[in-house]
Amino acid sequence: MLAQRKIVYEENQERYKQMKVKKSVKSRQEKDADLNNALRSRCIILFVIVVAMAGFFILRSGVAASDAYHLNQLKNQSTKLEAENSRLHLEIAHLKSPERIQSIATNELGMILPDKFFFSTKK
Repeated sequence: MLAQRKIVYEENQERYKQMKVKKSVKSRQEKDADLNNALRSRCIILFVIVVAMAGFFILRSGVAASDAYHLNQLKNQSTKLEAENSRLHLEIAHLKSPERIQSIATNELGMILPDKFFFSTKK
């Protein structure tokens, strides 16, 4: 009977060791799975952050390019307006010239120049 108990005891110990080994193997697998899940979630978060930053920089560079294009258009328009302004100043100077006014007065309006000019000065 003692021999039988010893055999049963040894069998139980063997089963206990196997269960312990299975539990330790299982717990290692669970730990590895937990580590893999944690690493996977961190990688996903990092990927999302990198994609968001890339999108931000692409959007920012697009806005900068659009602003540069608009600024270039405004510079061209400013150059054209300055050229037209200087042309109009020349035209005004031409229209104000005394020779032109005299030729219009004599030719179109029939006016004549007097022979003598008198100037009066008050003192």
